[in-house]
Amino acid sequence: MKKTLVIVCTLSLLMGKLMAQQQPLPDGKFEQWKTGTSDRGEPYDDLANRFWESLNILATLPPDMFTGPVTLFKDKGRSGAEGDFCPKMVSKSMLFGENNERIFLPGVVGAMTVIVDNQTAQFGRPWVSRPKAIRGYMKYTPVNGDSASIFVEIYRFNPEKKMRQMIGRVEQFYKNAITDWTVFELPIEYLDEDNEEKMTPDSATVLFVSSAGYNFQDMFACKGQEGSTLWVDDCEFVYDGAANEAVSALNTSVYPNPATDELNLVVEEDAQLILINQAGQVLRRQAVKAGENHLNIGELKPGLYTYQVTGAQKSGSGKFIKK
Repeated sequence: MKKTLVIVCTLSLLMGKLMAQQQPLPDGKFEQWKTGTSDRGEPYDDLANRFWESLNILATLPPDMFTGPVTLFKDKGRSGAEGDFCPKMVSKSMLFGENNERIFLPGVVGAMTVIVDNQTAQFGRPWVSRPKAIRGYMKYTPVNGDSASIFVEIYRFNPEKKMRQMIGRVEQFYKNAITDWTVFELPIEYLDEDNEEKMTPDSATVLFVSSAGYNFQDMFACKGQEGSTLWVDDCEFVYDGAANEAVSALNTSVYPNPATDELNLVVEEDAQLILINQAGQVLRRQAVKAGENHLNIGELKPGLYTYQVTGAQKSGSGKFIKK
């Protein structure tokens, strides 16, 4: 009996440790919403999960604190089904001060806390796992050369330096319009990846921003174009192991890799292909058939490229090098 109890306790500890290492992104499908009322008495929607915050809180401020616009909206989700929602982030501006200075506000959903009195934001939520990537779906409508950003940073507190230390990071910019729901998967680069003992995080920041010239340490310094609009949906952290076995992935592969003039893409079902360079620019959109597809890449510049394939219900992605 004692031996059985020890085994059960040990398994429980191991399972708890595994679960801690593979935390799911809270409400990554963005289905939890609440309704607020602006200072002007107008209702607006905002995300209800406390992991996420937007700049909609600025719309609740009275005129003497300079009421801001609503920049986050509840929109129809990727599936299009009734009851499926996603955040729609729209960049806007507000008038501030006696001189009616125009302040730009990007649309944003993030793991952050807006500090109204200081016109700034604090980043991060408690987090103890090490995801290898962030994955999800997005659409984007830029205005006048604007760009969007998807940003993740993983931190830990350094007791010797008595400060929070960034240990993992990824940021991807998107400059071109993306009119259809498109999968993204961005690998997180860790500073200690080559060390045998990996640092355990204690907090993380995730930002989805419709204008990449943001500066949430000083909101007066944000840059961008009004009307730039970003949608995201079905976002998740990706881990090694069983935590993602339930994710429906579209099997795909490319060869040769590196390639010179022709790349062979093998995909398990009919899909839409998107080709993206390292700057986040969409270079090509085309339909591909189940099986082997021959792609002419002779016009591409040498470098690393990401491809994304989206089928009827599944999606996948990968990388290749053009010599």
